[in-house]
Amino acid sequence: MMDIKQLKMSTFDDALNHITDNIVLGIGSGSTIELLVPKIAEKVRAEKLNIIGVCTSTKTAFIAKEHGLKIVDINDVDHVDIAIDGADEVDSNLNLIKGGGGALFREKVIDTMAEKFIVIVDETKEVAHLGDKFKLPVEVDKFNWLLLARKIEQDQPVIAMRRMADDVPFITDNGNYILDLELKERLDPYQLHEYLIHLIGVLETGYFLDTTEAVIFGTQDGVKIKQRS
Repeated sequence: MMDIKQLKMSTFDDALNHITDNIVLGIGSGSTIELLVPKIAEKVRAEKLNIIGVCTSTKTAFIAKEHGLKIVDINDVDHVDIAIDGADEVDSNLNLIKGGGGALFREKVIDTMAEKFIVIVDETKEVAHLGDKFKLPVEVDKFNWLLLARKIEQDQPVIAMRRMADDVPFITDNGNYILDLELKERLDPYQLHEYLIHLIGVLETGYFLDTTEAVIFGTQDGVKIKQRS
């Protein structure tokens, strides 16, 4: 029986098949992508590919550069050919919750900019509905974060908690806080996203809706690929 790390790594060959010459590649963030980056670098070297990478977090960019990949700032490119990223939850419509690593804003910029967005996950990330197992991350300004948390709890059936890391508030690469919303009941992701995104002080939500072209699942029964219909 494979462990979670092995399930994640079982998706890599199918993900790497999407990487071809002369592309701008969006490289996501999180534990799965950190394992994938060295494999991308190996493919680029072995096949002498001309690839420019843009990364969804400073940590991913650091790792990618350490492995010799050419990484540029997102403002230095005008398009992204393909983005490969992980996810915290995937529903039957291939909608996602992302942001467990706190990079949801930059992930959304790059992943939605991509012509093709591919997600790689292990089978534990598949859920009946978004918010089933994982809290919804929301990136918010430091200035009014507590007012936002109180308003969201007042208006929606959720518990809003500021994310902490080692007993201090977690700070995103953009210098903001993350509110993790625990959904008390099944909520429509489209409606909740629309409500949240119009609150002053909310930068972005961890809902990734209608953006994913395919999800590659690592399962105990082998790799399974689901395409958006």
